[in-house]
Amino acid sequence: MEEQKKKSGLKPKLQRAKAKFLASYYSNPAKDLRIIAITGNSGRDVTAHFLKEIIKFQDDKVDVIIDPATTSDLYKQLSRIWKTGANNVVISITSQGLANHLFYQLPIYETINTDVEPLPPVASIMTPTTVESDARDILFNTQPNFNIISRDHPEFDTLSNYPVKTATFSYGHDRSADLSINRFKLYKKGTEANLRYGNENFDVATYETGEESVNYMAAAALGALALGANFDEITDGIANFERKN
Repeated sequence: MEEQKKKSGLKPKLQRAKAKFLASYYSNPAKDLRIIAITGNSGRDVTAHFLKEIIKFQDDKVDVIIDPATTSDLYKQLSRIWKTGANNVVISITSQGLANHLFYQLPIYETINTDVEPLPPVASIMTPTTVESDARDILFNTQPNFNIISRDHPEFDTLSNYPVKTATFSYGHDRSADLSINRFKLYKKGTEANLRYGNENFDVATYETGEESVNYMAAAALGALALGANFDEITDGIANFERKN
């Protein structure tokens, strides 16, 4: 039993040591990047691309990293993006990636969670729910400035209590959300929605289809507002994204 405990504690230590080495090897590219982390069980990638397009309409340089497989892969991409002169990077990352300490010592500026409901339980030694919980703990150890979460999530109270430097904001159909979804329309080739933030209403539309895309637009919009975007930049950015076949 003692030997098994030692082995289980070894991997995180090795992952953290590797991350520290790679940060030094690549001259710590993250120091000059504003990092936005997109997490969740679905919708991470499209939300990341929505946010990328919005930041571009802010006349800021930005790139996206989708599901880095290893710490080495992550730092190679961070280094590449840093060399282009970008000062923003949006990273879509799985719970497993977080649990593997890929974000160890990275300065995360903002986190956006796209989940609106918990994972269904499954019978295994390490369930997705357990991995998700471990990943949250690891992510919020980075003390992000902003945390963006769904007000409709059954675990909202738990998610909203994670520590952040500045503020946690919520989006969703619930009227008490900081950004609420007033109404939406679904089409064969797209989706549109009316959102309320404070006393202001504004419209967003995307080529993405399905009701879930409404939540992803709302998550990206609120994340962008926390970054200082205005309504026009959000509307134009979301409309500008079109998935490549």
